[in-house]
Amino acid sequence: MERLKCKACGSYGMVPLDVDEEVEQDGLLDGEQESRFFTCHVCGDNWLSVKKTDLGGDCQITFVHQMGLRPTLKRVAHMSTPALLTEDTVEEWSYFLGDDEVEEREWRRALDERRLMLRAICTN
Repeated sequence: MERLKCKACGSYGMVPLDVDEEVEQDGLLDGEQESRFFTCHVCGDNWLSVKKTDLGGDCQITFVHQMGLRPTLKRVAHMSTPALLTEDTVEEWSYFLGDDEVEEREWRRALDERRLMLRAICTN
């Protein structure tokens, strides 16, 4: 089992899991979609990534943090190619707290607070 370093607590307890989904709607395939769920077995940090590629090759990757809590933290990468996600391949990022689009610094502050809380819980 592949283990990654957790960005919240720093341990190598982050485990990625593939999520099976039905992509077909009414018998027509409208592109490709793949999902992975990441969870830390030490502090409980988790997020879901959903990569959607349409038939034209445009790609969107959505990262959903803080599932089950409010507000939901989402970050969306808009790309014109389904290549590997890097700073060079992302054309634009969109950030959301719940359903409201916010600036990157506000989103990062909320994510940092969440990770600080998770780190504090697992170290006490």
